[in-house]
Amino acid sequence: MLTKKHTENSKRKERAVAYVRVSSKKQAEEGVSVPAQIDKCKAYAIFRELGLAVDDIFIDDGVSAATHLWSRPAGRRMREVIYEQRVGHIIVLKMDRLFRDVQDCLSTVDELAGIGVDIHILDQNGGTLDTSTSMGRFFLTIIASLAELERGQISERTKIAMKYLKDNARVFTGPVFGWDRVDAENLRPNWLEQDKIDYMRHRHYVQKWSGNKIAKHLNDMGVKGKMGGAWSSSSVLRTCRYHFHENRNMFTAPLWWGKEPYHDSVSW
Repeated sequence: MLTKKHTENSKRKERAVAYVRVSSKKQAEEGVSVPAQIDKCKAYAIFRELGLAVDDIFIDDGVSAATHLWSRPAGRRMREVIYEQRVGHIIVLKMDRLFRDVQDCLSTVDELAGIGVDIHILDQNGGTLDTSTSMGRFFLTIIASLAELERGQISERTKIAMKYLKDNARVFTGPVFGWDRVDAENLRPNWLEQDKIDYMRHRHYVQKWSGNKIAKHLNDMGVKGKMGGAWSSSSVLRTCRYHFHENRNMFTAPLWWGKEPYHDSVSW
């Protein structure tokens, strides 16, 4: 229901809503904090003579762009306001505050255009962009496509970097059972834990034990996980199937390695 404030405001100006989002503390520290976004949206509304009430600023704090706009808490409320009340504009600082990918962008823009709502993006390569014109919608489509391409390239580069780290026994994640950190960058096999890994693999692949049976057996023997926790079927099977452990062949095994029948009994 429209409030008196909104009704009086709409007589003078077209009503707008603003959407603000940060997904992490790092983003907040890099100049896209919630207050910074709000200030810029308010300034733009004044410049364009759009009515932007405080109640019409929707904030998703700590929400990832991977979640569709209408599925986010504040995004859902904003959609209800847009559909139920007289709103003609959405103001947002950057395109990535709203959309997760190009398909998300295009479908949402088309949906909003169908009910007469324009999107205003304030910081797009140093300029503003809105969908009130066909040219604006065209550029938004191109920019969204380029942004998705960039994300894809970043993902590919990340995968290549991760593969390099794994292939060279470099630190690539948190603690891994079977491995110890030498320093901030390098890993080396923990041969006592590697012994347990081969024991698990022998039981599973040679003796056909289930993950549950192996986990119960390890827990009964007092064998702990890397962080001191108990074993479960999923953690046993994940360890057995983790090909990264094959990189231990890059290192010289201790003299006692190979004395147990299960050592290297199953190839990777």
